[in-house]
Amino acid sequence: MKALRRLIVVSALGLLVACTTQNTGAPNAGIGFRNPTAILGGTSRFDARKFAGDWIAVSCLGPCAPKESYKAATDGVYLRTIAGETKDYVITSPGVLRRQGSADRLVVMWVDTGFRTAVIGDADGRWAAILDRSANPGRDRIAAAIEILDFNGWDTTRLQKVRK
Repeated sequence: MKALRRLIVVSALGLLVACTTQNTGAPNAGIGFRNPTAILGGTSRFDARKFAGDWIAVSCLGPCAPKESYKAATDGVYLRTIAGETKDYVITSPGVLRRQGSADRLVVMWVDTGFRTAVIGDADGRWAAILDRSANPGRDRIAAAIEILDFNGWDTTRLQKVRK
C-alpha cells in the first residue's frame, strides 16, 4: 500500500512539474516567422516531375537565395540546389520533403495549376518563400501565394521582396 501511495505521489508531482514547465509564459524565441500552432500541410497537387526545375525567389520570410533549383533523382531522392550547394531530400508525403539524415523538412504549401508559382517553407518556421518560374509573376498568383502563407500561419507582414 505504501509503495502504491508513493507511486501516486511521485506521478502527481511529475505531472505537476510537466504542466508548469510546459507553459511558463516566456516568449518562445524559436517561433520564427510562423505561428507553430497553425496547421502546416503540403499541397496534394505536388508532383515532383512538374515541380523540378529552376525557380526565382520573389518574396521571402527569413534568409533567401534569389534562385533555387529542384531535380528528381533516383530512388525517391529529390535534390535542391541553392547558391551552388546541393542537398538531398526524400518526399515523405505530397509536398513534404525531408532532408536525408536530418529532421529538417521543407513543405510545398501551394503551387498553381501550371506550376508557375509556388509557396515553400521549412517546417520549423524559420524560412518561407514565394517562388516563380519568371522574374515577373502574375499579380493574381502572388496574391494567392500570400493568402496561402497567411492561412498556414506565416507572418506575411514581414514578407520581403528578393533583390536580384
